[in-house]
Amino acid sequence: MAFIDMSDRAQRFDLNLLRVLDTLMECRSVSEAARQLHLSQSTVSHALARARQQLNDPLFVSGSEGMMPTPRALALTPSFRQALATVEQAVQDTPLFDPASSQRTFRLATGVYFDMVMLPRLMQQLLQEAPGIRLNIKSLTSSDYEQELEKGEYDLVVGFAEPDQLSARLLTQDLVSDSFSLLSRNPLQQTIDPAFLAAQSFVYPSEWGHSQLLTDRWLNSLGIERHVPLQLPDFQSLPRVLQATDLVCVLPTWIARMYARDHGLFSYPVATGMAIKLVLGWHPRFAMDSGLIWLRQRIQALRDDIL
Repeated sequence: MAFIDMSDRAQRFDLNLLRVLDTLMECRSVSEAARQLHLSQSTVSHALARARQQLNDPLFVSGSEGMMPTPRALALTPSFRQALATVEQAVQDTPLFDPASSQRTFRLATGVYFDMVMLPRLMQQLLQEAPGIRLNIKSLTSSDYEQELEKGEYDLVVGFAEPDQLSARLLTQDLVSDSFSLLSRNPLQQTIDPAFLAAQSFVYPSEWGHSQLLTDRWLNSLGIERHVPLQLPDFQSLPRVLQATDLVCVLPTWIARMYARDHGLFSYPVATGMAIKLVLGWHPRFAMDSGLIWLRQRIQALRDDIL
């Protein structure tokens, strides 16, 4: 005699059948159950057949008053309805994000452009709309950020990125495009042409997603290999270096203008014919996270202040 493993039966039971069985218990009619569930009669009939097979019981039999439940069906109904109620409650209890009351911490990996140009405006808004929210900002690295975002180690990544720098599996949104400008302590009288650039000594601030690779490509297309006596790990000391020397630096225009304004330097547009894009990235796993949707919308709205 073969014995049935009840735990195996439970694992194999199709949970989609619960709603069909519950509706049949209410209306005692395949056609009426199909109407209420917005299914065809054949679909409901096939579902009932699967349930009978999986539970090894007729469940409902034809009677003078319609489909009559068997004792087994009557015994299972309270448990099935409790299971359905639990699922429905779980769905209803999924919290919507309330920025005014949230105490959530968002973790972002960002670059200097976002930190300098967009972060002050973003924090100004967040402190007004969501005073309990905290942002934990980390500097960008050479990672493509797929694993970090998938595991929830970071919620968002923001930086200059070319297609091969962020994983293709991530969802992305272009935020802004910017041109290039040359930053120097010296007022320039001549045109910034290839001959002028070939004669300069450059500071090279290195950062993931940075603009310097594009600058090198542009200069190389002109047959220029720039002289770089100083390479920096970031932008922190760049203004003081430029103030103290005749070195120059090619930067995104917004940053160049800010440094010029705040540190008494001079910014000059450079006609590279290229633009750099600031990209916002996140993982599909958290695409429907209401808190992240809200934060992404706030970041995306900052584009209007820059464009």
